[in-house]
Amino acid sequence: MNRSLSQSLTVLAIALAALTAVGCQVEAVGDPCTPENVPPGGFLSGEAYLETSSVQCRTRVCIVNDLQGDPTRLCDVDPTAGCVTQADVDNSVYCTCRCDGPAGAADFCACPDGFECKQVLSSGGVGIVGSYCVKPK
Repeated sequence: MNRSLSQSLTVLAIALAALTAVGCQVEAVGDPCTPENVPPGGFLSGEAYLETSSVQCRTRVCIVNDLQGDPTRLCDVDPTAGCVTQADVDNSVYCTCRCDGPAGAADFCACPDGFECKQVLSSGGVGIVGSYCVKPK
């Protein structure tokens, strides 16, 4: 192989490695998700719901936090009782991760900018109880 081609391939390999390292973030807090199970009539304001096996989230946790209504029924599409706006969904339904909880229960994440670590579940299994990264209200 000639030297110029070898140098070009080396530079390309380094560039691809750098792009891969930057593009593959472990956590994806804030990514959009849609809960698979919505209670009849939708969710209740002032409560948080966690879906801990969400295949839509790299974190595997989708949260519905302080949303009144059904995130799958947008008012501009279906203006009936229980509908919500897209802004409501964007601010209340997203991928999250557990940032604090019982000692030794699991690994915890660091909340990214724009999120705060807030107590969401005070009772339940040791694998889910604790605080999660949420958007401040």
